[in-house]
Amino acid sequence: MPALMEQDHTKIIDIFKKTAIFSGLPEADLEILAGRAGFYVYRKGELVFEKGSKSRNLFIISRGEVAITSSFDTTSRENDRGTGQAIARFIAGEIFGEFEFFEEDTRTAFALAAEESTLLAFPRDGEDLDHLFDEYAHIFAKVYHRLISVNAGRQRLTHKLISEKTGWMEELKKQMFFDKLTGVYNRTYLEDELAKNFSFLGAAFSLLVIKPDNFKLINDTFGHEAGDSALQAISSKLQSLLREQDFAVRYRGNEFIVVFPSTPIDEAAALAARYLEEMNRYDIGLAMKRDSLFQSFSIGVAAYPEHEKSILDLIEKAFTKVFEQREAGGNGVRVASAGEDELNNFLRTVGILSSLKMSELHQFAQYLDLVRYQNGNVIFREKEDGNELFIIKEGSTSVRIRVQDGSEKEIAVLKAGEFFGEMAIFENAPRSATCLAAEDCEILRLHKDNFFSLMKSSPHTAINVMKNMLNKTTDRLNASGQFIMQMVKWGEDASLRAVTDKLTGVFNRRYLESELENRFNAARRDNKALSLVMADMDSFREVNEGYSHEVGDRYIVEVAKVFRQAFRETDIVARYGGDEFTILLPDTDLPTAMAVNEEVRKAVEKLDFLKDIEGPDLRLSVSLGVACYPSTSSTSKELTEQADKALYEAKHKGKNRVEHAPLVEKTGS
Repeated sequence: MPALMEQDHTKIIDIFKKTAIFSGLPEADLEILAGRAGFYVYRKGELVFEKGSKSRNLFIISRGEVAITSSFDTTSRENDRGTGQAIARFIAGEIFGEFEFFEEDTRTAFALAAEESTLLAFPRDGEDLDHLFDEYAHIFAKVYHRLISVNAGRQRLTHKLISEKTGWMEELKKQMFFDKLTGVYNRTYLEDELAKNFSFLGAAFSLLVIKPDNFKLINDTFGHEAGDSALQAISSKLQSLLREQDFAVRYRGNEFIVVFPSTPIDEAAALAARYLEEMNRYDIGLAMKRDSLFQSFSIGVAAYPEHEKSILDLIEKAFTKVFEQREAGGNGVRVASAGEDELNNFLRTVGILSSLKMSELHQFAQYLDLVRYQNGNVIFREKEDGNELFIIKEGSTSVRIRVQDGSEKEIAVLKAGEFFGEMAIFENAPRSATCLAAEDCEILRLHKDNFFSLMKSSPHTAINVMKNMLNKTTDRLNASGQFIMQMVKWGEDASLRAVTDKLTGVFNRRYLESELENRFNAARRDNKALSLVMADMDSFREVNEGYSHEVGDRYIVEVAKVFRQAFRETDIVARYGGDEFTILLPDTDLPTAMAVNEEVRKAVEKLDFLKDIEGPDLRLSVSLGVACYPSTSSTSKELTEQADKALYEAKHKGKNRVEHAPLVEKTGS
């Protein structure tokens, strides 16, 4: 530490009064502390303390600036010693190093002067810290009280930030987990959320896989818009058949899954038979605003844990039943088979009391009373005034905060041996969260007045309790900060996933539809061409049924790779659904689009990954339909419709072709 400056006692007291953890102390206490503090001047780049060193001081900046860094280069000039990005910076009037000091912990980072700085250190060099704690325990008890209040304020700010971020996350979840076309859950929800946590479905539950028979004929005969309308009609009918606890998922293309929570296999089989009967009678054509059209379905039924131990394995089990039914002609259902000392001893297990001697525990226990709460009972509500701290003896509690939409979000579950509600003891602030019994509980309660009585009668005991409490609240604060960082990262990832097809990594239909109108308007404004391509994988059904769904997914991925390599970064390649892709080509006229897509067709034709897999001899290919503004279409809707018709023409002429929409006839002037 640099040489001690000439001391200005009045200035030291003035700085203490402006610092939160000392501001409420009586003048006499400040006089005592000021006599043990001192000013020190640090040159720019000079080390204040090093990582791993024992914490013996806290610092308040009188002038200048201090940087906290993760590393320190002793071989460099003083001006350049701090390496890496600063973790934090402190300026005049701010305090640092206080938490490690009061927790008697080692330093977790380096501190160095970012410019020439004057620091007030407490205690100053040469003071016996242990002697100070012993001689002035009553003063340090008050300082601990203020320090925990500061922590409590920071905790409330993190609760507020979590509340604000929750609404944003829920909106992203809607985009991520719901199928835009049909309004039911999507495959991402099933694989990313439900597969990881399905305990809410009950100890035993069942599910159906429902697949329309020969559905591809609708797309090939009437076009993709008609196919979308048919899927919407099927989804609408399925949702009308759901019981209150059931839910549906659009899984792959035209496949749906219905989950029956807490439903045994026999009951699920009966429900499946009813579903088939109702779906067979449903006129999809009327829902599509076309002539009557009735659809048959193959349904597979499986149950947990009777058949499989995971959601994904259970779905595969049900899929095997679907394909068995399809091989048998379709349109049917297939079901898978097959005392005080005792109190003191407990208190010794509580983290915030673990360092107390048995005599101190006995003192502490005299201020506690035991309260019992039944499952669901509210212990206190957010924003209520509070004056008690709670320690859970038996059971568990749920901590919740109110989020922007008015609902409550659980942010923690506390179990036996943990404490909560400490903010009410250390500052007159409303409760920052709601707490209720998550099961029948026995809870020890400490009133605010009783804790202050303990501080007066046994300051050392109170200091030890507050020191441990400070460690815990700091951990909670750090955890809250980490949670917020994770929320932000999750949001960034979710924003990308919301517009990306999970299987292939290309854009999804939602993104394509949101961009089409923008790109079309830009092309019309700038008088540039815009081409749109619709692609359909030939022999996809044969690959699925002749090999497996996994190989079918591989086929989709390989075709997507061809598209990503062939098209420019400025082009939009999107998986439209199932085995269908749509590609948007800005600033691309019809001849260029035809030439590029002919190369794409040839590249897909060369795919040979099936040769290493046992199965039928199939040739892989793709059919493509091209439309172009202004050559074939004058509106964005026409662009989509004309590309769809061109694709149909390519399929009709034998597949493995590129066809374009008819050219718009130019009128004479």
